[in-house]
Amino acid sequence: MGFELRRDCLSFEHNGRPFSEADILGITDVGEGTKFDDVDTIGRFGVGFKAVFAYTESPRIWSPTYSFEIKELVLPSLMSDRSDLQGKTRFEFPFNNPKKPREVAYKEVEGGLRDLAETTLLFLNHLHSISWKIGDSGGGTVLRIEHTENHIEVLKETNGETTASSHFLRFAQPVEGLTRETKHKVATAFALEFLPDVKAFDPHAPIAKQMKIVPVPGQVAVFFPAEKETSGLRFHLHAPFVPELSRASIKETPANEPLFEQLAGLAAASLHEVRDHGLLTLDFLSVLPNKQDSIPARYQAIRTAIIDEMNNEVLTPTHGKSHAPAKRLLQAKASLKSLLSEKDLEFLVEDADAPLLWSVGATQKNTNADRFLDSLEIQEWGLEEFVDLLTDRTSHGQRYVSRPPYWVSGPDGEFMEWLSSKPNDWHQQLYALLYSELTSEGGLYQFRNSKIVRLFSGEYGVGKECFFPDEGGQDDSDLPRVTAEVYTSGRGKAQQHNARKFLEEIGVRVVGEAEQVELILKKRYTRDAENPSERTYKKDFKRFVALVEKESSTANLFKNHFVFKCEDDQWRTPNGVYLDAPFLDTGLRAYYDAQADEAEESALDSLFYQNIGVPTKKVAAFARATGAIGELQISTCRCYQNREWNYLSQVGGERHTSPIDRDYEIEGLADLLKKPTLALSRLVWRTMAALPNDGRHLVATYRRNASAGSRQAASSLVHVLRSAAWVPQGHESFVRPSEASRDALPEGFSFDPGQRWLKAVKWGEDVVKRSEQQRQKENFARELGFSDLSTLERAKRFASLPPEEQERFLTDWERNAAHELPDHSPANPERRASRVGEMAADAPERRTEERTRSVSVGREDVKAEAGQYLLQQYVTDDELFCQVCKKPMPFKLDDGSAYFERVEFLSGLKKRHLQNYLALCPNHAAMFRHANSTKDFMLEMFLELAGNELEVVLAQENATIYFTKTHIADLKTIIEVDASSDDDSNQDVSAS
Repeated sequence: MGFELRRDCLSFEHNGRPFSEADILGITDVGEGTKFDDVDTIGRFGVGFKAVFAYTESPRIWSPTYSFEIKELVLPSLMSDRSDLQGKTRFEFPFNNPKKPREVAYKEVEGGLRDLAETTLLFLNHLHSISWKIGDSGGGTVLRIEHTENHIEVLKETNGETTASSHFLRFAQPVEGLTRETKHKVATAFALEFLPDVKAFDPHAPIAKQMKIVPVPGQVAVFFPAEKETSGLRFHLHAPFVPELSRASIKETPANEPLFEQLAGLAAASLHEVRDHGLLTLDFLSVLPNKQDSIPARYQAIRTAIIDEMNNEVLTPTHGKSHAPAKRLLQAKASLKSLLSEKDLEFLVEDADAPLLWSVGATQKNTNADRFLDSLEIQEWGLEEFVDLLTDRTSHGQRYVSRPPYWVSGPDGEFMEWLSSKPNDWHQQLYALLYSELTSEGGLYQFRNSKIVRLFSGEYGVGKECFFPDEGGQDDSDLPRVTAEVYTSGRGKAQQHNARKFLEEIGVRVVGEAEQVELILKKRYTRDAENPSERTYKKDFKRFVALVEKESSTANLFKNHFVFKCEDDQWRTPNGVYLDAPFLDTGLRAYYDAQADEAEESALDSLFYQNIGVPTKKVAAFARATGAIGELQISTCRCYQNREWNYLSQVGGERHTSPIDRDYEIEGLADLLKKPTLALSRLVWRTMAALPNDGRHLVATYRRNASAGSRQAASSLVHVLRSAAWVPQGHESFVRPSEASRDALPEGFSFDPGQRWLKAVKWGEDVVKRSEQQRQKENFARELGFSDLSTLERAKRFASLPPEEQERFLTDWERNAAHELPDHSPANPERRASRVGEMAADAPERRTEERTRSVSVGREDVKAEAGQYLLQQYVTDDELFCQVCKKPMPFKLDDGSAYFERVEFLSGLKKRHLQNYLALCPNHAAMFRHANSTKDFMLEMFLELAGNELEVVLAQENATIYFTKTHIADLKTIIEVDASSDDDSNQDVSAS
């Protein structure tokens, strides 16, 4: 077919079939084309040829059978034949339409010819070339070359030179179900592109060595491209669709539906031939439609068919350069694929119906190739699954197995045999991979009990028990050495570095002084070891002291070893030794001497250590650092031995849901104080004077559950000190604290009347009571019916109040007594913890801005949300309770709502969380902010909280903060999330 464009006319010739009478009727009678009579048939309306009348009023046709001119759109008029056409058919279209100026017609036709697309000939089986000539300015040709049945090249030449060459892989099959004689086909075509180092096509070389399939904006053709039709695909389609009248798009009609289905089948079937051509590679996957592509509904069957074919047939590219059904593939990072072979997968992945293979992986995320792989039924089996398997099968401790006895100890023998079969350079690759992938997330802790370290002996060890080799690389049964090849193999410096870093992170150490000392301890200072000679011990002990002085963290090495010689000629561990003069002036000898043979601890042998060659102060410092006793030990005990147990045990509640059972004592003190000495009294005095002033050791607390409250009484320690005559008055007599006078204390008993323990042991109360005036007052109080003078004084103070104040007090007391504290529990703890965790992660950072004054950014917004949260937690019977005094808030605002303070609970968190606030009355809010003795260890106390009430000291008084179960759960969640926050700052961030 050829075109020739002149200023006044367009003509073209072809050597196809000559005109018949039916053809003449088809182009001269609108609605009477030569196509079939059904409505949804291509060309049914005969408008294809009528388009020429936009340019001409008298088209002329010369054919070997008929020559005629068309006038008035439909009237054919015979013309003389032309002998020069030599059997060709010629059309001429003079530019004589008055509505289209000749110059405009010329320009439009010229543009159409010059822009003729290479895809024009792609699906026209009977048309092999189109040529054109434009006046005297030259011309061009579009030529289709069929290198093979499927490989098509379309050349475009302009003025004799090739201006474009496009290659396609085209697949076609006959349309099924057509009744007419014409053999139409459906077809797909994938665009091809030369590989980077290929300049021209070589018909003798495999196509896969020269080209690859590339994505293009997919066109839909009905023989010629339908310019406005969009498939959303990245390859071309053709079918004998019923088009719209303009032929620019495909008509929505049931007649077209079978064609879409057949195209889907052809597209899926063509994948096998693409694979056989060697072109079904990772790059090719970017051409295929994925589940995220926006594809019109009628083309989605093509995507579905392709994905199903890839899932079930041997088509999906594998990491090993083969193909397999996607259902048999696993996906992971490339680094793991290169570590584990397909044979390894067969061993590691259990319960697989058939051997599994590694899938090919996209080099970049969120590319079309990556999205297509995600659309397939490829299983994820990545580093997380491998690490879980690795840590479980190499665990040094107890682990679960799926068959009896279910719990076993030590690594899995079969797995360790597989691991042992791997060469040293493979181990280096493994260690480097684990380090690079897990270190940023802190995941290396999982290997703390894994026997994964390959040793010089060929065995495996746990990291913390293994050591790097010396220069000689020797092995040592006492200090098992890593084989150096697992971090020195090959030339990959980065891999070598990462492999060694992994070993360091899981505890492998260089053999240093601490390791040498540890070995000495194991050899000479265990329970079963023979006692070292004095000469050996002197040398060792100096070494021990020097090590702890240099590295204080090594003190734990000595904790369970018998490194101290004591006065009873026994060797003891640090916690079996107490210190007193001449090492430290603790006074502990008085306590342990009073226990006589019942004492389990012993003093250091001072004569022995005077000859050891180490100064006394250094001996004492080493002993204290390693755990020797340096002060009288106050221990916790249960309340049932307390002298006020009858009172404590009558606390309300039946179920022990969140109990507290805490008392304090000094073991054996009651018996020792029956025969006090000045030294023992001084030791007890010093111990009590050194207690924290929060008074925690002075009180016993007993509770069954939070809703019933708790009862407190003097601790057992206080009861012993109250009742025993242990306080020296002068140097010879001892009295009970209540009978003692400050002026009669001997030297060495510092006295501070503000210390709480003195009040707790009733210091000097009997002295006061002995005064006549005091006795008279007490008698007078009892005569009036009061139990004691203090009760009378309280009654007088109450009576002095105005009547309305008395009524208000009684009303408040009755109102407070009538309510139970709320104790909300989360209905679904896991889901609530997840939701609170997400909120905590998104909580605002602590920030301040420099303005006229320092302003905390975002705090007020969080406090407003905290108010609503606290109302949900601490309102019961329409009353909002203070979490400290457990009473309704003291007054209400004009709108009827209770006034309360929203006070931040834990000030050290990195972010602001609405759950980190307390609902407090104004009085306790001020105490919490300005007189809180426990604020520095509030976080630790809360994390150890067993019930609903947290013990604190506010304004030098014991108090508790009440929490609902939901509030406790939410706080623990935000503490965990806040601690793992990427922002490691512990301070507010200032922004200017």
